Amino acid sequence: MDKFLKRKELDSEQNLEPDESPSMSGDQKKAKMVSSSKFSGTRQYSESYISFVFTFTRDANKPTPLCVVCGEKLANSAMVPSKLKRHLQTKHPSLQNKNADYFVRLRENTEKQATFMRKTTKVNERALKASYQVAELIAKSKKSHTVAETLILPACKAIVEMLGPEAAKEIAKVPLSDNTISRRINDMSADIESVVLEKIRISEKFALQLDESTDISGHAQLLANVRFVDGDAIRENFFFCKALPEKTTGEDIFRVTSEYLEQGGLKWENCTSFSSCHSTKEQLDMTFSSAPYGAEQLYPVQWKLIC
Repeated sequence: MDKFLKRKELDSEQNLEPDESPSMSGDQKKAKMVSSSKFSGTRQYSESYISFVFTFTRDANKPTPLCVVCGEKLANSAMVPSKLKRHLQTKHPSLQNKNADYFVRLRENTEKQATFMRKTTKVNERALKASYQVAELIAKSKKSHTVAETLILPACKAIVEMLGPEAAKEIAKVPLSDNTISRRINDMSADIESVVLEKIRISEKFALQLDESTDISGHAQLLANVRFVDGDAIRENFFFCKALPEKTTGEDIFRVTSEYLEQGGLKWENCTSFSSCHSTKEQLDMTFSSAPYGAEQLYPVQWKLIC
């Protein structure tokens, strides 16, 4: 009986104990809530953290602390005063005595610089695109590379001045020197070449058409066109133009063509037909039969005289 009476007394004492939760202050409740949820949620930025030289990245889902002095980013778990203060004391001890207003001004200057850099980058991208477009027009019209800087740019400035001086300043940002135009054309040429070679590799089979010509300086040039299957269509593109350093014999033609095919990852065994502009069928046969390892000996290629 005594043990039951003692048990009842203990239960009564527990029931009479006051509930501490109603008497807890608001700050204590908040601290308890933060402590209980520190491993379950994402820490949020408080404006008071600017006194520890920290702002945050504008990510609503998971903001991360960002130092306005050195630009270092910390993990979201470091979004607590103790860790932010430790960064200030260890990395920027000379700024410990600065007030929050100083760091606010520093943050505003940093944001202005970032905005300026974004605008500058966007302008540079538009100017770069315009430079390539002008270079493409010059290449298609076969004009001198200097025409962009000596004629096109001054003409554009004169036209856009009717919109105001700011428009003329924007036009002046487009790089149009002769060397720049030359580089732009080379870049576009290399890009087109890589695209054509990739399509030929996908198609696997291709046909070649070769011809020799002489430039204004009297040097022999080997010109080549290629035909291949691109999806559901048959494409014909200019393939290459290579100088023949010595002679225009079949050995030289075969060597130059083979070197280009090897550089592009193509093989003679995938060449289904070959055509060339020669005066006689015998000269066409001699073109490759005179090569030390002629294509006719390596793989069966269909020969065709087109002129």
